[in-house]
Amino acid sequence: MNRWALGVILWLWMGLHAYSQSVTFVVEGSEESIPGVVVKVRSLSADEWVGQVTNDQGRLVISEEFPLVIETSHLSYETLIDTLFTRKEYRIPLVPSINQLDEVVVTGQFSPQSIRNSVFRVQAINSEEIQSRGSNTLQEALASQLNIRLSQDLALGSATISLQGISSQNVKILVDGVPLVNRVGNGNGADLSQINLQNIERIELVEGPMAVNYGANALAGVLNLITKKDFINKTEVQLSAQTESAGSEYGLDRGRHIQSFNLNHRLNSQWSLLVGAQHNDFLGYQGGAALRQHEWNPKEQWSGNALIKFEDQTNSFHYRLDAFDELIQDFGTLQNNFLPSGENQPFAIDETYDSKRMSHQIQAEGKLSFLDRYSAFVSYSDFERQKRRFSKNVVTGIENLTTGAGDQDLSTYRVWEFGGTGYLNSGESLAIQTGYQISLETVGGGRILDEEQSIQEYGIYGALEWNPVEKFTIRPGVRYTNNSAFGDQLIPSVQLKYNLSRSTQFRASYGKGFRSPSVRELYFEFVDSNHRIFGNPDLLPEKSNHFSVNARSDYTINGLRIQGDLNLFFNDIENQIGIGQNINDVTSTTYLNISRFKTLGATFSQKATIGNWSGSLGFSYIGRFNRISETEENLSQFFYSPELSSNITYTFPGKATSVNFFYKYAGRIQSYFTEINTQNEEVISIGEVAGYHWMDATITHSFGERFNATLGARNLFNIRRINNSGLSGGAHSGGPSVPVSYGRSYLLKLSYNLNFK
Repeated sequence: MNRWALGVILWLWMGLHAYSQSVTFVVEGSEESIPGVVVKVRSLSADEWVGQVTNDQGRLVISEEFPLVIETSHLSYETLIDTLFTRKEYRIPLVPSINQLDEVVVTGQFSPQSIRNSVFRVQAINSEEIQSRGSNTLQEALASQLNIRLSQDLALGSATISLQGISSQNVKILVDGVPLVNRVGNGNGADLSQINLQNIERIELVEGPMAVNYGANALAGVLNLITKKDFINKTEVQLSAQTESAGSEYGLDRGRHIQSFNLNHRLNSQWSLLVGAQHNDFLGYQGGAALRQHEWNPKEQWSGNALIKFEDQTNSFHYRLDAFDELIQDFGTLQNNFLPSGENQPFAIDETYDSKRMSHQIQAEGKLSFLDRYSAFVSYSDFERQKRRFSKNVVTGIENLTTGAGDQDLSTYRVWEFGGTGYLNSGESLAIQTGYQISLETVGGGRILDEEQSIQEYGIYGALEWNPVEKFTIRPGVRYTNNSAFGDQLIPSVQLKYNLSRSTQFRASYGKGFRSPSVRELYFEFVDSNHRIFGNPDLLPEKSNHFSVNARSDYTINGLRIQGDLNLFFNDIENQIGIGQNINDVTSTTYLNISRFKTLGATFSQKATIGNWSGSLGFSYIGRFNRISETEENLSQFFYSPELSSNITYTFPGKATSVNFFYKYAGRIQSYFTEINTQNEEVISIGEVAGYHWMDATITHSFGERFNATLGARNLFNIRRINNSGLSGGAHSGGPSVPVSYGRSYLLKLSYNLNFK
């Protein structure tokens, strides 16, 4: 190449370099670049736009004449239109889109959509938060959730919740929209410690009656566990091991030890497979109990799941299998047993509770020629719980079953569920949803009248979302249900939503709820040396009216994202079911429609995210109705209880390490009760369950792409029991004190992840 040609090339290159200028797009509040931004550029002296896309470093080169106008487009960031006047190097921040940052939810929706666009007030706990807490069960994941109270039953080893001051019998727990069968019933009153979170993508919570969508027992709200079904990589393998202390007790034969395995494999573009297993072994907490005995009984759980899924461009189908086995052991005190030879072979009266659940579920969803979206499912669940009471020779190990009333029992629950919904978009302002649900429940066991009883429920429902004017949505719905034990129920609801702006929404809701008495409440027969409890076939269903008003805002200022939520609610329940003295037999108790019960309250919460910091602060104030105030003058109708919740997370630069704190204050719960004084007079007193503080802390760290570690502490304030003056702690909850935990504990979890593209 001669000197003249080289000079021309050099001159052209220098001229182009001097004329061209680069623009780099970054995430607002950070220096993270954004690849794949579509940018339209137009010089003010030209009429046509020129389109470009940023490279892997979020950069593009502009050769158009300045001044010029740019317009950006990216699914995850807000559109930016700006004018660049001078020729220089630009670094332009883009604001993350609210839709992109919002969780996508499905509970109660016509089709999956963001929390911001939902007519219902939906709260979500995602898998990242579940992992950062070191949570393995639903009980652990909900420990700091506002409006939720956890209750422990030491004898049965169970954990239940109340929501908005309403008992767990009225909280429906679903897995992908299908009720979870347990020892109490179909979906309600479930033991949270039996619900492991392996392969759970997120937990969705909707407070207030969801009877139109999910039928009976959703009077207080629903918890919907959404399982993982979509896999990006061809193969994903995860192995994890977790070890925890139980209070100060730790070792190979003490504390809690968890092992899990997951395999997700995409066979091809249409077929994928998931297999998982977990072993959760809690070896009990002895505390101050006598030799062999435990304050918290040992509990061993095995669980497994498998899913196979087919999908094409318009439809998907999957079959899911879940298996669960739990053994709880209650060891009795040693008693002397001297043989004629003089040898002492002590024995003890032990009990075991063995629970097994097998669930099969087939689901389909997609589009049809006459429906914009449909979903359908069929499931069969088989749950059984066997109680054994036996005398054990601790020297020889020989066991002999005892013969007392109620010492041996097998309870079975078999439930078929069928359901489906169809969604049709009838123009820009109207969408329609219709659906059906069939539940066939059979309960058996020695404590059930005639050893087996069945209830069938058939329901159809419909709802529509109508936008009569811009920014305003109204969603009326109605459900008709026929119950084999209680006849027909017509359940209406209506939700209103108004978008004040892109970042602020107002919601109002009315819903009628109902709960059909369970088979146990209708036909239970339990008689032993300590109990005489009978069901009541004359019970009426619980019915409720729920009202709520909600305001939600979500905005970003200079990289600081703030989300605020204010919610006011009122619940009025008729014919609430409780346990009382049988008027026909004063020596026994039975289930009764007691009277009216109400709760009202307010919840305010705020979340903030900036840079590597994120946190939340929430406060709720719930009033619980005092029935005695209806017949006695000068008594308060409601006793109020506060709750405070806060979570703080800091992620170190590089995103390999994060520090997390989870805090909750559960305020005291008060109530009136009657007692007999020293003059043999009936007087009214105030009793209360004391409040307490709870805090967990964890540190998570990633060692490259394959290894993760979590180090944490639960119950940093070392709360074990709280005082209970005058109120019942439950049949197995300890009377004058209520169990909360076995004390401060420490955990270490190690995970190995292997992904193949």
